[in-house]
Amino acid sequence: MLSLANLAHRDDALRHGIAYAAGVVASFVVLGGTLLILREGGTALGWGFQLQSPVVIGLLAYLLLAMGLSLSGVAEFGTGLVGTGAGFVERGGTVGAFATGVLATIVATPCTAPFMGTALGFALIAPGPVALAVFAALGAGLAAPFLVAAAIPGAQRLLPRPGAWMVVTRQVLAFPLYGTVAWLVWVLMQ
Repeated sequence: MLSLANLAHRDDALRHGIAYAAGVVASFVVLGGTLLILREGGTALGWGFQLQSPVVIGLLAYLLLAMGLSLSGVAEFGTGLVGTGAGFVERGGTVGAFATGVLATIVATPCTAPFMGTALGFALIAPGPVALAVFAALGAGLAAPFLVAAAIPGAQRLLPRPGAWMVVTRQVLAFPLYGTVAWLVWVLMQ
């Protein structure tokens, strides 16, 4: 959203907002379509089907531990991925905004899944077109705040500015990751 503040014209911001929203919605539809293809192929799955594999649980625990250590400032991991995200943002134009929407979906979906549980459960048992409509609606909901900020003149001024609060927030957010790692290790031991 902070990138919107750097755009000189309201039309540019709106165009970026629409491209970003399109990237988010397209990503959700692709994700939903992939799950439907797997379902039609006879795979029994749910939203958390990957958590039935000890290998996936172990890898996820390591990944979340690395993320927690990075947020705590103990070690820096994933700088290549951060560079990829920054590359999308710096690329500019509607292609960059679309790619940023795709990246936002990849990053945010695991965190928002608990809030989407009922809709996802319904989508996984619904007929294909209905399921894809549910995934598209979920994508539209995730993209809506950015699109609103892009469409309303001056909304960018309401966004918090970068500062020391970001460092503190980052360090605080490491602790839920550590808790999740502990839970994953407990699940793995079971």
